[in-house]
Amino acid sequence: MTAYAEDIFDEQDLSGQTWSGDTFDDCTFVDCDLSALTTEAVVFTRCSFVGCSLTDSDHRRTAFRTCTLDRCPMPGAGFADCSLLGSTITQSLMRRVSLTDCDMSLTSLGGLTLHRADLTGSRLREANLASTTITSSTLAGVDLTGVRAVGATITDSDLRRARIDPAFWVAATVTDTVVDHDHAIDFALAHGLRLA
Repeated sequence: MTAYAEDIFDEQDLSGQTWSGDTFDDCTFVDCDLSALTTEAVVFTRCSFVGCSLTDSDHRRTAFRTCTLDRCPMPGAGFADCSLLGSTITQSLMRRVSLTDCDMSLTSLGGLTLHRADLTGSRLREANLASTTITSSTLAGVDLTGVRAVGATITDSDLRRARIDPAFWVAATVTDTVVDHDHAIDFALAHGLRLA
């Protein structure tokens, strides 16, 4: 367990390492190789990741609190029981990403493309999904209450058991996706249809 504060990690190869219980406050990671990195109960607070590879990394009970991840490819990355509360992810490749049972409240994923992502059981309350594209993904049991979804597109995905506000069905475009019966009714009512 090591504590870091305001450290700068520049172009470092940290791939394949295992971190447990470490804390990082106001640290900056620039062009670092974090692929295949494993973290357990690590806490990142107000950290910035720029141009870092998180490919095939694995994170459990790790917190990214109010962090920024910009241009950070993370295909194959796994996050389980993690917190990304208030974090912002921009211009990052998110294919085959697993974010299960995570707290992603107030997280910004605006404009990203998530393909074959697994968000089962995660909480995205009041998250920013504006102009986000989600394809061939699992959002089963996800809490989407209060999300900003203007311009969002969800295709060929699973929304069963998800908690969704009626306004979501108007803001987002949802096609070829599995939903519950209650979702179908909310969708119809949101689009002005009358049920007989």
